[in-house]
This record gives sequence, structure tokens and C-alpha cells, in this order.
Amino acid sequence: MTEIEININKYAQNKLTDSEIMDWFDQFDLTKQKEIRNKLSFYIQQSKPTEDLINKAIVNTPIKMTFTPVVIFKTHKFKVAMSKIEKLHDSELRKSIIVMLSIFKTTDSYRRDNFCKNSCTHEWHNLIN
Repeated sequence: MTEIEININKYAQNKLTDSEIMDWFDQFDLTKQKEIRNKLSFYIQQSKPTEDLINKAIVNTPIKMTFTPVVIFKTHKFKVAMSKIEKLHDSELRKSIIVMLSIFKTTDSYRRDNFCKNSCTHEWHNLIN
């Protein structure tokens, strides 16, 4: 697994805090940050997000509910929302990542708790620290 994959999954498993994951994200240039966004988008899709899980994640997102990425996820179906997120101005990238991380943490936690709780073989669910 790459550093991006490991850190996204560590965050989803509460092995990295909000500030730790964002400090890690902030160290990269814009190109690498977009790569992280794209990988995170793929992971969210793989976690099979439902509208209920997305809404639950949005409530727990540590940013204002009026920020553009939050509004996009609240008002559009997931695939449309992701398309709009990818087209946002670069100034919205950090806020988008915060919302997307919250969504992934919620959806992946749901999958781990409901489908993988009796020890799965997913490499990303079995991280050590």
C-alpha cells in the first residue's frame, strides 16, 4: 500500500486525528493534493456510500455546513456531487478533502462493523498503528 492509501485508511480507523491527517495533506503541492483527492474519491466509491451514510458523515464534518463542498454533498446524489467536487476551484480543495474524509470514515466504519467485523482479509482494514 502507498503512503496515501495507508494514511487515508489510518484516518478512517481513528489512528490519525483530524489535525494529523490535514497536517499531512497540507505538506504537499497542489498536484499531489489532487492525487490524494482522487484516491480518496475512489476509496469512497469502493465503500459503497448510501445517502444515509453520507448525511451522517456530513453532520460530523468539522467544517461549516454552509461551505461549498458540504452543500454539494447535501444537495446532490453522490456521483454528481463527486463530479462537482472535482471541478471546484483549487481554493475549495482543502475543504473538499475534509468532507470527503468524513464520508470515507463513516462509510468505511460501517462496512468494517457490518461486513468485516469477524476478521476480514482486507489489507487496509488490518493496519498496525
